[in-house]
Amino acid sequence: MTDRAAIRSSVLHMLPLVFDQRGGALSLAYRRAGLDQSAIEGRKPIIARAQALTALSVSGRLLGDEAISLTCALAADPARLGLIGRTLIAGATLRQCLEAHARALPTFQGETDIRLAVRGEDAFLSLHLTGADPEMARFLYEGAFAFNIATIRSVMGASWTPRFVQMPHRAPHKTAPFEEFFGSPIRFGAGASAVIKFPASDLDARVKPSTSAEPEWKSFEREKGEIDAFALGDDQLVEALENIIDVMMMTGKISLPAAASALGLSTRNAQRRLSRLGTSFEELTEGRRRKRAIELLGDSSLRIAEVALALGYSDSAHFIRAFGKWFGAPPSMLRSSLL
Repeated sequence: MTDRAAIRSSVLHMLPLVFDQRGGALSLAYRRAGLDQSAIEGRKPIIARAQALTALSVSGRLLGDEAISLTCALAADPARLGLIGRTLIAGATLRQCLEAHARALPTFQGETDIRLAVRGEDAFLSLHLTGADPEMARFLYEGAFAFNIATIRSVMGASWTPRFVQMPHRAPHKTAPFEEFFGSPIRFGAGASAVIKFPASDLDARVKPSTSAEPEWKSFEREKGEIDAFALGDDQLVEALENIIDVMMMTGKISLPAAASALGLSTRNAQRRLSRLGTSFEELTEGRRRKRAIELLGDSSLRIAEVALALGYSDSAHFIRAFGKWFGAPPSMLRSSLL
């Protein structure tokens, strides 16, 4: 399944703070998603949703935090999320807040269906990410609803809890953090959408007045148009794949299908686009290895076997053969000229 939707990079705005608090290499998470410093600094406003999901997934692994979605939701600043953040706190009633939030969502990410429905005494807020693998999209399903509930509590009172929460993906190894946060029964692996059930009577309850400015709807069409028109350009594609390859080398698992998936592309589409540019994933990988090999050989503390491992080779003999093909000499000879 290929997730072709776009999303605003501000969905990741809390990661620098989370990494600062816990320590860790944030750049690795971004580069594995094909992103660079411009995304970290907010200078790349729209990215592929698959890139955001990859960055969140890798961040969780780097920090050892299976509940990274909750961690990020609690660190999120509604004002940094644009219309979808401001609308949740700008209504006079909870119904107004949720309806405006649903209306604003197309300005934040594409291929998303959010609905508010009432059946009897129960209200239901559902979220479906079209085209996204539920197991990968778990970070947005969990994070979006955790953010929504945290924001609702800020206007309805800290004791507000839903009656029931449903998630379409498999349960994490530890469900206690989610049960504790949501404060209600939660079912994983159910249905095709994430769903919150809560008392319908809450919808027309007055909420705490917001001190934030009213949402500016005049930008709606422009921002929605930016999301709808997003496409990864050829220059961006090559740069993104090179960033991903650099991180994949560290694990020894360099894979075009995995790299393409992180960018919201199919393997065939990525191959076709690279071919049109006169290159291939294998050539990009070889180029990154050549460049990195020179850098690592300049470090006299690293043995040749360690350099080979850092370049993703399982056997130093494979590295030595490849190096000879690139430079016409063994790595030990080039190292002597560098040191």
